[in-house]
Amino acid sequence: MIVKDIPTTNGTARPTRARISVWRRRRVLLIVAGVLLLALVLLRLVSLQTAPPAASVAPAVAAPLVAHGQVMPTRQAHVGTQAGGVVQRLAVSPGSDVEAQSPLAWVVSPSGTELVTAPFAGTVSNVLVHAGDTLVPGATIAVVADLHELQVETSDVDEFLVSKVSVGQRVQLNVDALDDLAITGTVTNVALLPQSGTSGTPDYPVIIQVGGFPPAVRAGMSVRVTIPENP
Repeated sequence: MIVKDIPTTNGTARPTRARISVWRRRRVLLIVAGVLLLALVLLRLVSLQTAPPAASVAPAVAAPLVAHGQVMPTRQAHVGTQAGGVVQRLAVSPGSDVEAQSPLAWVVSPSGTELVTAPFAGTVSNVLVHAGDTLVPGATIAVVADLHELQVETSDVDEFLVSKVSVGQRVQLNVDALDDLAITGTVTNVALLPQSGTSGTPDYPVIIQVGGFPPAVRAGMSVRVTIPENP
C-alpha cells in the first residue's frame, strides 16, 4: 500500500507518515550524537584535571668515587740488628711504651754484644723474635710506632682513580668498625709510581691526615674514603 501526501482544503499537501518518521529518526540521531559529543568533552576535561603531573627528569648524579684504606701510625719503624747473632735478652713486649734510645734487645755476635734501641718515643706494636733466636744481619726484632699520631693510608687507588686525587684535597672518611663514623681528612701525599698491593694489583698509595681522630679510633681500623668527583 502506497501512502501519498493528502491535499488539504487550502490546496497544500500534508506530510505523509513516512516523511514524519524519517524526520523523527534524524532528530533522534542528532540528539544522540550531541549527547555523545558532550560526554566525550566532559571525560576529556575530567582526565586533564585528575591526570598526575608529568614526572620531572632529574639530572644524572655521578656515583661517588670510593677507595679503601687503614688507620696507621704516622711514624712507624721496623727495628733490627745490624750485625746479626743470638738474641740474648729482650727488654720489651707488645704494648710496651718506650722512649727514644730505650733498649729493645741485646744481640750477641762473635764481634761483641749489640744493643738495639728504639729510634723514637712510642709503643712497641710487635715483637718478631724470642730470646735465644739466631738472627741474620738486618733481621727485624721489633716494630715501634707512635700511636698518638695517626693517618689513613689507602690500599686500592688504581690508575683510573688516582687522577681524581690531589694533595690538599678534602675527603670523607668512614670508619667501618665504628658504625661508619664520618671524619673529614686532607690528602697530604699521592704516590707518583704504583706499588704492588696485597691483592697483587698495582695501586698508588695515598696518605690522608686528620686534624684529630676521636678517641675510639685505633690503629689498624679499616676506613672507606669518599673522593669528590672534581679534585
